[in-house]
Amino acid sequence: MNWMYKALLQHVFSNIPFGEHLRYFFQKYVTRSLPATDASFISIVSFAKSHIEAVQQYYHRPLGEATFYEYGAGWDMIVPLTFYALGVERQILVDIRNLLRIELVNDTIDKHQRIVLDLAFQRKPDRYIGVGVGWCNFLASLKEYYGIDYRAPCDALHTGLEAGSINCITSTNTLEHIPIQAIQAILRECHRLLRDDGLMSSLIDYQDHYSYFDSGISAYNFLQYSDKVWRFFSPALHYQNRLRHHDYLDLFWEAGFEIIEERLKEGTEADLKVIQQLPLARRFRAYSLPELAVRNALIVVRKRDII
Repeated sequence: MNWMYKALLQHVFSNIPFGEHLRYFFQKYVTRSLPATDASFISIVSFAKSHIEAVQQYYHRPLGEATFYEYGAGWDMIVPLTFYALGVERQILVDIRNLLRIELVNDTIDKHQRIVLDLAFQRKPDRYIGVGVGWCNFLASLKEYYGIDYRAPCDALHTGLEAGSINCITSTNTLEHIPIQAIQAILRECHRLLRDDGLMSSLIDYQDHYSYFDSGISAYNFLQYSDKVWRFFSPALHYQNRLRHHDYLDLFWEAGFEIIEERLKEGTEADLKVIQQLPLARRFRAYSLPELAVRNALIVVRKRDII
């Protein structure tokens, strides 16, 4: 699909009643991007494992004793159910919109049962949730079976959770979809929620997400548009803030965190050449080519002693 057509469609979904439901229908029955393919599932499981590896490296308490918190839970619970498989017993998930679908959660459970993943898994999610059980029973089942407390709609800026109640915070390809002012508020809230000895692990995708659907553009396509022009291509349901890696490092620092690890997927020589050929928007001309070329990163932080 041409990326501009997709942007127009996302604008429509973002501005009509029940647009989120229509977007789900479109992704399931037209583009067939939902449920996740086996390959996509395996990739997302690897994201969850990256979070857990970071936690195990820097947070020296058993996973089963920690309370995890993730904002931006998404459609299908692949990350939270992988956390469960790796030994996490208690999770609180929030999302600005209620996106969960019982059939997609059951599809994730089925994939965990069907696909051989890794010997590091302590267990596999194995209890399906009956379709048509009702929303309250669905939430109760998630909590009973998997220790997952799902809250939506819930604003990650003001969760209402108790200060210092969370051991580990994660976000998975979520921050790039949030405006910078909201990120600042979310990170302040994360700082409030996190215990003094806690840890936060964030996976961020710096690529133009339209490039996943349109092979005719590069992962850096959006760097050539001014903020004014890009607003048209970045509606609420497909928002991309275009922040670069060091922008996020600054945001974490300003919120009272210190960086303890950065795992970057840096651009190749071919990527640098692609960027060199773009008529960069003024906003991006102050960045070096390697900074612009970073494709994604895992950023692990903890609270600083003094903020």
